[in-house]
Amino acid sequence: MTSETEPPRFSHAQIRTIMLGVTLALFLASLDQTIVATALPAIAQDLGGWDQIAWVVTAYLIASTVTTPIYGRLSDLFGRRPVLLVSVSIFVTGALLAALAPTMGWLIAARLVQGLGGGGLRSVAIAVVSDILPPRERGKYQGYLSTTFATANVVGPVLGGVLSDSLSWHWIFWINLPLGALAFSMTWYQLRRLPRPTRKPVIDWLGAALILAATTPLLLGISAVQRTGSWTSPQTLTGLAVGAVFLVALVLWELRAREPMLPMRLFANAIFAYASVVTLLTSIVMIALILIIPLHYQLLAGLAPGAAGIRLIAMTLGTVTGSFVAGQLITRTGRTWIFPVIGCACGTAGCVLLALLGLGHAMAVDLGVTLLLGLSFGGQMSPLTVTIQNALEPRDAGVGLSCMMFFRLMGGAFGTAGLIAVLVDQLGGGLALFQPGLRAAMPVAELRAMGTLLTSAFAHVYWVSAGIMAMATLAACAIRELPLRGK
Repeated sequence: MTSETEPPRFSHAQIRTIMLGVTLALFLASLDQTIVATALPAIAQDLGGWDQIAWVVTAYLIASTVTTPIYGRLSDLFGRRPVLLVSVSIFVTGALLAALAPTMGWLIAARLVQGLGGGGLRSVAIAVVSDILPPRERGKYQGYLSTTFATANVVGPVLGGVLSDSLSWHWIFWINLPLGALAFSMTWYQLRRLPRPTRKPVIDWLGAALILAATTPLLLGISAVQRTGSWTSPQTLTGLAVGAVFLVALVLWELRAREPMLPMRLFANAIFAYASVVTLLTSIVMIALILIIPLHYQLLAGLAPGAAGIRLIAMTLGTVTGSFVAGQLITRTGRTWIFPVIGCACGTAGCVLLALLGLGHAMAVDLGVTLLLGLSFGGQMSPLTVTIQNALEPRDAGVGLSCMMFFRLMGGAFGTAGLIAVLVDQLGGGLALFQPGLRAAMPVAELRAMGTLLTSAFAHVYWVSAGIMAMATLAACAIRELPLRGK
């Protein structure tokens, strides 16, 4: 943010209040991307429109992802507080409309509105930390935010299933109203002390339009991969091609814009560029494995969905623990470089162990490997955030952090589509294994052959994941460490 005055100092009590509010905002935005997954059958049964049900998830994903960098830049221009409060208001309005939805079309439109607010909650919540704390003190608080993001990814499907079964699917949206109101009120007063930009903001409307025009087709193309299982389907190729054309146009325009919405100078900063690459590659593997590992447990070990979900808890706890511990160590030592390097290296080792050992054997082995993966992912989230904050000028803090979140979301989308497509491609004729009824009717010899095919297919996915994490390790080694400012 641009201000000629000395930034205000906040007491520990004020920081706790602000952090609780922005953590709640980030949790709401991240939770609503996953909470509807287990409620989709109940929603389709009530509203109809089975052929449109995927758009309940896709509409939110696209809207919240494509607006993330735009909100970050707007918060640099107008201040964090007004942009965050507007985002909360839009998000809660979308949740209210979704809870009242009488038709599938209405619900999809409401989820689009929710996503428009969710993009601001994600990007601005992280940027607020850079306004209230010096870099040396940000590690432990960014650890809390990274933990929140990781937890919401795993808790969402469980909470959605519980609410839709015990109450109704409407409640997965109703709960956002009191929580959103609480986040609004908790940040309303304290954030008034943040300095506002003193110069008149100039908005790059064409840049914002090109961001939307580039990222929306890309995400639609990725969604087509998940639906068709093919990277060569007409929907996929069209989306990726259109997105690539507008991406080139975006770069060319932002290089000449007077006040670019997405400043290209960010990518001239080697620290920001390498940290973004690490974020993208790590997210590709992390989000995909959250879906693939439970599938592995169910198809090869024969575990029920609930039991498979329980075994994933180790990975969740590892992510939370790794993020928290890394954040605390950053504050104590003032060092950030070593954590992404160790995290990516451990992630590579974890994927190699999965490829060699598989899952579904001794519980101690399963929990140990998934715990290692969780620690590796969590141990680099907050360090990368602090690294980017410390490397950028204050005027670019909001847009820089929102770009990091954008790469994290895009990585998750590409990873989910890409690695599941790899799995499906490796299975080939073994797709019947996804249908329990057909598996039960197979002869024993055929089931054993299919089991061998499954083992090979999952191992191939884990080897690909290990390769991606190895590239992330090399990128992490290239990040130059800057001393963290203490004031």
